[in-house]
Amino acid sequence: MTRLVALALALIFIAGFAFLTFRAFAEEGVTLAGLLSVFILVLLAVGIIGALRNPPK
Repeated sequence: MTRLVALALALIFIAGFAFLTFRAFAEEGVTLAGLLSVFILVLLAVGIIGALRNPPK
């Protein structure tokens, strides 16, 4: 149960930053900083979701 709560909070956190990033893309166009933030979001999402979906053995 705790893992599901942590996963939900992490997904909300990532979705919030993704929304802000894509909103910046809409207002300013594609920039180097925007591309860097997308890269960081993908790294966070893969790491957090992968860690929380696979329980320790």
